[in-house]
Amino acid sequence: MKKILVPYDFSEYAESALDFAIQFSTVSMGDVTVLNVIEYPMATTYNVSGEIGQFNADDEIFVLELIKKTKSRLRELKESNKYVNVKFNTRVMIGNPYDGISAITEVEGIDLIIMGTKGATGLQEMFVGSNAEKVVRNSKCPVITIHKEQRFESIKDIVYATSLDISHGKVLEKFKEYQELFGSKVHLVWVNTPHDIINENLATELLHKLALEHHLDHYEVHVAKGFYPEEGILTYAWSINASMIALATHSHKGLAHLFLGSVAEDIVNHASIPVWTLSLKGHKK
Repeated sequence: MKKILVPYDFSEYAESALDFAIQFSTVSMGDVTVLNVIEYPMATTYNVSGEIGQFNADDEIFVLELIKKTKSRLRELKESNKYVNVKFNTRVMIGNPYDGISAITEVEGIDLIIMGTKGATGLQEMFVGSNAEKVVRNSKCPVITIHKEQRFESIKDIVYATSLDISHGKVLEKFKEYQELFGSKVHLVWVNTPHDIINENLATELLHKLALEHHLDHYEVHVAKGFYPEEGILTYAWSINASMIALATHSHKGLAHLFLGSVAEDIVNHASIPVWTLSLKGHKK
């Protein structure tokens, strides 16, 4: 967790993510990079040190002015009273935010993305989504989404939701590093829905087995109830006043994503506490 990326759009959600990333980096001895991606529909995402050959003269002047203003705002951010004694790097890219986040994560070997999100509901959630959702679904490194101001030291009870799929073990192994940093208690949770054929006793046994196989310390196991997994996870997290939710995501795309959806993305959209996720498909070996 030496390289931490914070996508930054100057919103209050992004500021909360940056504050949390700075606290996280202090404990993990990591470096924080603040990335702003200037959305411009005619551009393919690239670093501002590259060429701008695909623009005409007027577009080029406009883009260069946007870059200049954005760099100025980032400089003001670093020099503000709040961050004047805090060390972090800043980067500016242009194009699609998700593409920019993906590119810098891949090229620079980012270990963790911490990003702010305001969530989404209703038709916005179904048809529009958010950059946070796309990153959660596909990122090759863990992602922590932040919805509001959050103190690092308050992360004490983490709900780790599992479907009891053995392929999720590699995600749990990665998560253990974060549990150690937070010094937190883990609540291993499986949600019993009306569609499940596993009974509660067997589920409890399998949860204990999962914990033992991965040498998990300071944990409890629980079987929650819900009509849908995300409902059960959120309700259980609320019932114990959890300070974070953690889970794997399946990286569904296209029609599979439309019809199957993603429990992780639903959790990110509706949780009021930080959510830690890692894509099974994108997990770095």
